[in-house]
Amino acid sequence: MQITPLPCSTAPGLGDCPTDLTPIYNSLNQTCVGSYEDFSKNPITQHFWALDPEVTAQGQTDERARQFIYWAVNGNAIDEHPVLKQIWAVSRNIVFFLIVLVAAIIGIGFIVGQRANFDFKIKIWPVIIRLATLLLYVAFSATIVLLLIQMSEVLMKFFIETLSGKDLFNINFNINLGSGSVERNYSFIGCRDLNYQVQEAVDTEMFLLRATNVIYYLMGSLIILRKIILWFLLFVSPFLAVLAPFVFIRNVGWIWIGVFFQWLFYGPFLALFLGALSIIWKAGIPFIFNFSRAGNATGYVYPTAINIVYGGPAQIAAQNIGALNNGNYIDTFAEYVIALLMLLAATFFPWWLLRIFRDYCCDGINTAKNILLSIYDQMRGGPSPQPQPVIPSPTNITTSLKMPKGVEIPVQARLETLEEIKKTKTEEIVHSLNITTSKISDVANFETNKQLQQNIKQNLDYLTNPMVASTATERQKFMNIRSELFNRAVKEDRVARHLISSISSSKIEQQQRRQKLVKTIPKLIPVTHVVSIKVNMPQEKVSAINSALVNAVSGNNQTVQQLADVTRLQPQQISSVLHVLVQETNQPTVNLSQNIAKQTNLNKEKIHQVIKLISQTIKTNKQLLTSVAKEEGVEATALENVVDQQMAVMAEPEKYLAESVTIPPSVPLEEYESVKKIWQKQYEEGEVPVTENVRSRNQWVEQDIVFITNTLNKLVSSNEELRLQGLDDLGYILPIFLINSMKGDELVVYLKAKLEAAKTVAEQMAKERKLTEKLKSKSEEELIEVAAPTKKEAAKTMEMAEELKIKSEK
Repeated sequence: MQITPLPCSTAPGLGDCPTDLTPIYNSLNQTCVGSYEDFSKNPITQHFWALDPEVTAQGQTDERARQFIYWAVNGNAIDEHPVLKQIWAVSRNIVFFLIVLVAAIIGIGFIVGQRANFDFKIKIWPVIIRLATLLLYVAFSATIVLLLIQMSEVLMKFFIETLSGKDLFNINFNINLGSGSVERNYSFIGCRDLNYQVQEAVDTEMFLLRATNVIYYLMGSLIILRKIILWFLLFVSPFLAVLAPFVFIRNVGWIWIGVFFQWLFYGPFLALFLGALSIIWKAGIPFIFNFSRAGNATGYVYPTAINIVYGGPAQIAAQNIGALNNGNYIDTFAEYVIALLMLLAATFFPWWLLRIFRDYCCDGINTAKNILLSIYDQMRGGPSPQPQPVIPSPTNITTSLKMPKGVEIPVQARLETLEEIKKTKTEEIVHSLNITTSKISDVANFETNKQLQQNIKQNLDYLTNPMVASTATERQKFMNIRSELFNRAVKEDRVARHLISSISSSKIEQQQRRQKLVKTIPKLIPVTHVVSIKVNMPQEKVSAINSALVNAVSGNNQTVQQLADVTRLQPQQISSVLHVLVQETNQPTVNLSQNIAKQTNLNKEKIHQVIKLISQTIKTNKQLLTSVAKEEGVEATALENVVDQQMAVMAEPEKYLAESVTIPPSVPLEEYESVKKIWQKQYEEGEVPVTENVRSRNQWVEQDIVFITNTLNKLVSSNEELRLQGLDDLGYILPIFLINSMKGDELVVYLKAKLEAAKTVAEQMAKERKLTEKLKSKSEEELIEVAAPTKKEAAKTMEMAEELKIKSEK
């Protein structure tokens, strides 16, 4: 059943249309009608203002929100209420009992100490003074807290009244009732224009009014919540006296104090910003506005479609808002939006400022806590923490200085106290942390030395976040080191700046350092270059041979048809693959399959199948080989070698990724070979890092081959996101490269050497397994041939001989 909308004139005091809009309607050749039947005949050019429950609810919600914010700002809480002091008195009595209990425990300790050692000197007066101070604080804690709260309230009232902050809250609606914060506005009845062209204006105005209500409720709720939290902190204030004597939990008390002052000062800061907003609004928001069109027909762009009108501070101050001054064009609309944003900023900005202040203070609190914990460790009489016997100390590392006569003198860089750290050069600090290097072979030594690796990881973790250190001494030491490095970085110390930026928790700074490293990663060499190295032939000659062979195959329609039949493709697709092959051989291997797949719309598996078939076709066609060999002036055997190598690289480019990485002049060949030898020895003799997926040396090597290949593929990819992912995969060695300002070409060469070492060891292990299986099968055959039981021992002897032979061959 459809309900016919009732005209707005049904409500007492309201007419069919706002009188201010009649001239506007006439100028637009539109009319305002009083019945829904007339309106439905032409809902585009006719306006029908009907009673609307949604607009009515919105107007009443606006008035409720405005009354709430007025009450929250102007209302006073009774901080001296007896019920608050009654609850505080319960906490006070509990704390009195706990202090007496602590005093009793201290007294028992003195008695026991005196009996155990007659030379034990009792200093009773400092303890008595401290206990008396705590008792006094507990007795007057309510007075202290309430005094601070009342002082903050005085500041709030001063800013609100002096700066006229209470004049901020104005949402004017209901044309007939006028403005003002009066309860009769809650009897408002809302109307809405049903014209099809003005519905967007309705939705926009309703959204702005709802946003205003949300801001009002947020601000008022925070003001009330602040008061409630301060009351709760009043209740727990006596317990600070219980926390103070114990060093290891005293930090909790400092945090409570920080939270108390954060909420205490939120009120005055909020009042200050609200007062500042009031002054700004009275003078005019400092944006360029044109309000000359407000209130007349020239400014009627956004139509008025409900009888709730609104306006920014300039509209309310300069003239009454109404149907023609209702955010009807961009200047008045933007002013209201800016005013809302300013009000929102005034609500949350004080909280943000105080949170920053509290976090900054917490750094000092943590420092104080570490000092207290260090003192506590010393007072216990226990030995100072010593490094593990198998792990070198992170700050007492022996370094060697090369003297002119070739004599190495060990130098101890002590970093135990702040004075020692300040006297130590930045380079020596980095040396002491074992994170300095200038060669990729040093990185290999770091990675292959388990003890050193753990030491470096620990130093980096402690330097990044000293709070994760296991002892108070280490926490304090690394906090001092970090603080000193920060101070030196500010003073343009290059080494300190590199180190701090490398361990920084700032995502932007980390991103910048990584992008800088990525830009120095070299480009891979093309396929023809890889093949030319393998066949010992100039790259130009390899490229010419490739073009001649592929062109010969693509020019033979019968061969193309045969390839299409085998691969179940169309001849045009085979021709397309051949055409792209000629062009892409001058591209790096990592991009080869991707580029061919992109241009031919075939998947990689199908492309690999086509390339292998092309290679087999060329090798079996002796006439083709002879013709191309004669044309290019090379021997047929050399030509076959080029075909084998090139097709192998093109069919499985991932296997030849290491060959595509060249060693730049900046990296000596000796360094590359050194890294390769270090990792080859590690893979052959080093301890296997047993994990859930790695149980044997063979699994370790194979997993590293896959991991390094995937990482290299990401690093040399054209996709920047993948390249950054490749850096993330490097783990703890990435900060070493960043700290020492090593380049991307050094990183890639290091991974190339490590990959080649893994592949070499994998090939050796495969040969050994194959030889072992061959000899084992041979031994089993010989054992089967011996049928007599009396010769079993001889067979066993023969088997042992074969096994000894294997070992001698190794």
